[in-house]
Amino acid sequence: GQARTERPARPVGVDIVAALLVFGGLFGATQLAFGDFVITGQLPTKGPILGVAAILYAASVALGVAIRTGRAWLPALNLAGLFAIVYIAAFGQPVALLLGLAHSAAAVLLFRTRSWFASMARWRRPPIAPTPVVRAKSGTRRSAVAGQLTAWSSRRDGRSRPSGKR
Repeated sequence: GQARTERPARPVGVDIVAALLVFGGLFGATQLAFGDFVITGQLPTKGPILGVAAILYAASVALGVAIRTGRAWLPALNLAGLFAIVYIAAFGQPVALLLGLAHSAAAVLLFRTRSWFASMARWRRPPIAPTPVVRAKSGTRRSAVAGQLTAWSSRRDGRSRPSGKR
């Protein structure tokens, strides 16, 4: 077996983005609870939008926690970009401007730290067990799996293969 390598150090940018996503999600949820809406602003039909906003705020908190463990890089990047775009509709408010710029910066930070997420995925991947090697009749070396596949596919007597195909 192969020894497990040391866990890659988490960049500061990932912690900043995680904090922003969690804070932004909690801030938005409190706005929904108290009726002061930054995202929905002056939109005429707030009912369906409030449900979507609640789901996005909950996803923001969940993804903020998930990216600290090196997971969910792409969904977090997409959500940060979505929030940056959505806050454009409410740019008349200073809080919306601040949150839109912060989510834009978060998207950029996530994109710049994508290599850390890739190294975390490699670090979490279990080591691959070596495939047993067998000697073929001709004296060449091949893996046991390849030998079994060759034996199954080389039947010419009409019997069905283990997969049920002829």
